[in-house]
Order: sequence, then C-alpha cells, then structure tokens
Amino acid sequence: MAKYEVVLSPAAWRAIRDLRTVSDRDDLADCLGKELDQGPNAANEWVFQIGDRSYIATPLTFRAWVAVHRRLTRAELDRLGDEQGRRVESQGFLIHDLLPPHTAFEIGPYSEM
Repeated sequence: MAKYEVVLSPAAWRAIRDLRTVSDRDDLADCLGKELDQGPNAANEWVFQIGDRSYIATPLTFRAWVAVHRRLTRAELDRLGDEQGRRVESQGFLIHDLLPPHTAFEIGPYSEM
C-alpha cells in the first residue's frame, strides 16, 4: 500500500474535533491514512463530478463513516511541500467532508421513526 498525504478541509476538521474520545480520533485518522487508496472498501467507492473535478465517496471501516475526497494535483502537492518545508509523498487527498452514518437520513416531523 502506497503512502499518501492527507489534507483536511474545515468541515473534515470539525467532524474529527467533534468525536468524543481521543481513541475515536486516532481510529478515524488511522482509517484516513490507509483506506483512501485501494482500501478495503475500494469496490464500494462512488465517483462523481463537481465542475471539472472528480470526487470520491469512500466508505470507511470506522463506524460506517464516509470520506468525501479528491486527489491532490501535483501543484497542490508542491505547494503543500513548500508550506510545510518538507518533502511530501507523490500522491495525496483533500478530505472535503467526513460523514457519520446518521447523516444519511433526516428525522423531521414527517419521519416514520
């Protein structure tokens, strides 16, 4: 399995911050570091377009969460290396959002729950 960079959007940071325990944060981080590129649920990914970019929704092994992400461009990887003052991996992902399973439905006044 190839190593890759992970960059989090503000929405992804909030999702991680809102987890209750450090252990949960560590477990989710572990999934993000291993499951976005040919991970265990790669066959269940959904690819979709927004403008000229392809995004991927990947089911994670962490509590049925889904990572909405896209590949970083070479220019973005170069900028990341410049910003952090280090060599970066040859590939990476921008995590647009992290969706817990309860976001798949909405409970409202007309729900049958």
